[in-house]
Amino acid sequence: MSTPAIGTAPSVALRAALQLYPARYRCERGEELAEVFADTTAAGGRLAVAREVLGLAAYGLRVRLGLTGASAAGRLLAVLAPMLAGAAAGATLVAWVTTAYRIATWLSWDDSYGACFSAFCQPVAAALLAVAALLGRWTAVRGSALILGAVGLYDLAEALWHSSFDAWWSGYIGMASLPFVAAALLLVAAPTDLLPRPTWRTGALVSASMLVGGLLAAAQSWDDTTFPLDLQWFVVMLIAPLLLTFAGLRGRVVPTAVGVAVLVLTGPGCLFNIWRGSGGVSHLLPTAVSTVVVLALVALAVHRFGRREEVAAVHGRA
Repeated sequence: MSTPAIGTAPSVALRAALQLYPARYRCERGEELAEVFADTTAAGGRLAVAREVLGLAAYGLRVRLGLTGASAAGRLLAVLAPMLAGAAAGATLVAWVTTAYRIATWLSWDDSYGACFSAFCQPVAAALLAVAALLGRWTAVRGSALILGAVGLYDLAEALWHSSFDAWWSGYIGMASLPFVAAALLLVAAPTDLLPRPTWRTGALVSASMLVGGLLAAAQSWDDTTFPLDLQWFVVMLIAPLLLTFAGLRGRVVPTAVGVAVLVLTGPGCLFNIWRGSGGVSHLLPTAVSTVVVLALVALAVHRFGRREEVAAVHGRA
């Protein structure tokens, strides 16, 4: 495959971007991609070239990771996106409202710009996320979600650093911050061409997800650091993966998306509580190993059952 020689740097950048595509994809469509690149950047400057290279590279990663609109994972993420956007916004706003008195006390003796930014960055980003999701503005949804994810990563890094990598305190902060990091990554990974347009159904789904996300955030009792392992979260972490495995392998996209959205919000908290209630990793390993074995057996059984149905359907048509 030849690449257009539009200066040395663009040609090198184009070749680097095309290397992100699978080899078979490059062989089949590499020439076409190079020609389109040459046409779209012929009259553009460096900014246009850089934008096209980044676009090619991003789509190459999607193709390699199987996150395009033609893949099962891409379709799942597109169905998941409005649920996850609403749930993340609702969880953030409820967590902020329930601690508003602490924030007000903090700002009463520290009214610096940095304190105000820390206090209001998350709720403002969550409000923008909710509005953007309701309006179907997915670029704004991704930007707002990335802000929430970046704040979560900062909080976790700060906890790790100031606690000298203490596992308990880092886990306590992580169960409140990691859900938004995961939500941001999943929203960015969703294929744009499959994301829903703003309709009353999408708006109702986002609104319902905000309510559920807020309830899940309130139910996790982040401020209570003394309670033992909650049975309901232990059940979530054991039963939900089983249901997700079954639904996913059976091609049930909507139930799988609902389960993924719930696990994104509750997973870190559940894992932290299970680890804390079990008394350490050594006590947790038997349960973890048995859970993985059960998941593998369920996946194998569902896969074989699905193959038998496909074979029977083929013979029936014959």
